[in-house]
Amino acid sequence: MKEYVWLFPIIFMFHDMEEIIGFKFFLRQNEEELNKRFPFILRRYKDFSTEGFALAVYEELILCILISTLAYFIDRNFLWYIWLGAFLGCDLHFFVHLIQVSIYRRYIPACITSLICLPVNTLILCKCLLCIEDTALFAGAFMALGACLVFVNIFIAQKLMGWFTKKIIR
Repeated sequence: MKEYVWLFPIIFMFHDMEEIIGFKFFLRQNEEELNKRFPFILRRYKDFSTEGFALAVYEELILCILISTLAYFIDRNFLWYIWLGAFLGCDLHFFVHLIQVSIYRRYIPACITSLICLPVNTLILCKCLLCIEDTALFAGAFMALGACLVFVNIFIAQKLMGWFTKKIIR
């Protein structure tokens, strides 16, 4: 798995750059339709700024780098499984974006890189799963922990984005 460890933060940033660059523009251009079809999206991102979004992505990147660094340098199986679970969480994140595109039926910032990254991530995950030496229960428990870290952190990052936009930007 060591040969793939640094792909996690790289793939993450590659994907999130598309979101940082395009999300504000996307919200402005699609505000009327989003308000009709998906008003909860506009409510959720009412405290959104590109700077706040970039800060949230930065915080998430730090977590990706931290998990990757711990797995690489400490080299314990449970840390590799946490890394693998976080990488799986990233893969599921890409899949969610593709579901969003199929529901919205047009481009959303994140879909191009999700299309590119999902097969790459899935291939890496499959190769890494073949390296597991421990019981499925042990590996699965720490993978679940890693995936949970990613999803819990998404909510923390969104709160950080809103706070930063309210307190610092406006």
